[in-house]
Amino acid sequence: MRRMLKTGLIIAALLAGAVAAYGYFNREEPEKVTVIKPSRLSVEESVTATGKVEASRTVLVTAEPGARIAAVHFREQQYVRKGDLLATIDDTEVVGQLSQHRANLALAESNLANAQVNVQRLRRLYEKGFAARQDVESAERQVDVYRTQIADRKAAIAMLEAKQSRTSIVSPISGIVTRKFVEAGGVVLESNTRVAGQATAIAELAELGSTDFRADVDQADIAKLRIGQRATLQIDAVPQRVFQATAQEIAVASTPDPTGRVRYGVTLSVGKGEGLLKVGMTGTAKFVVATKDRVLALPFSVIIQQGDEETVYVVADGKAAIRRIKTGLQGEDLVEVVSGLSPEDLVIDQGRAKLKNGRRVELVDAKR
Repeated sequence: MRRMLKTGLIIAALLAGAVAAYGYFNREEPEKVTVIKPSRLSVEESVTATGKVEASRTVLVTAEPGARIAAVHFREQQYVRKGDLLATIDDTEVVGQLSQHRANLALAESNLANAQVNVQRLRRLYEKGFAARQDVESAERQVDVYRTQIADRKAAIAMLEAKQSRTSIVSPISGIVTRKFVEAGGVVLESNTRVAGQATAIAELAELGSTDFRADVDQADIAKLRIGQRATLQIDAVPQRVFQATAQEIAVASTPDPTGRVRYGVTLSVGKGEGLLKVGMTGTAKFVVATKDRVLALPFSVIIQQGDEETVYVVADGKAAIRRIKTGLQGEDLVEVVSGLSPEDLVIDQGRAKLKNGRRVELVDAKR
């Protein structure tokens, strides 16, 4: 009996030693982490969208469909003044038609003069009884025919002269030629052969002065914007400058996008942009849509998002503990913490990759 008891004690001691040795050799080293405390900060929610600078006013210069361009007096990106000659239309056909109509007019006027003389002669003869009444009436009708012909010729000549006056196409505004649609010898397209929506245009002009910025805003954000909302612009060509702008137009139809994204155009008025902005420059518009001051906030990077649940790791009794939180306003880098944390909580920042609930941690550095 004593021998069995002694044997049992030895086995128990060996098992306890084995367990202790296993725990010693397989103990988990604490994970080194850094922590931060939630701080009272200002959180700013904003909407950003990329776009480009556009002229606040553009004008299409057009010509008669089917007209042949005799000469072009401008090039793209050239500055033109109001009244400058841009293009000359071939007027060979018009000149020929004018010559013919003027000759026909002269003939009709000569015929009218002869007809009027004939009427006067027949009236005198009629009064003396040497001509019939119907001869006089026939001569008077002939006078009316020639008068009608003269009116028609004059109307045709007026139309041709107006057409000839349009063979010299001048600039309606002072500005920059942003697009050129024709070359010398080419024909202005007919209205039924549209290319990129421009049927009879020969040039597009951008008026200098104030400029606009056209931004494409994602459909998830467009409802947050309104007419008159202030924005800031950062232009890629002048990254050191920030320009103030105001939303003046929000599109009601989405912008075609080959990638399938649904975006809406927002036009912002920039003013003169201190002379630094040029049409076509790209950049980013930023709209501040909400601001909260002195709210408990954390960097967005420390929050773990799992479906609708938001959690963080905090340090509790030397161990990592999962804490469920509720967030509010979200900025670019910061997010408002509505509930679940206090200013004294230590939220784990770096070292979260291998963490699990209850894992021992060692603080390397505490950020304040």
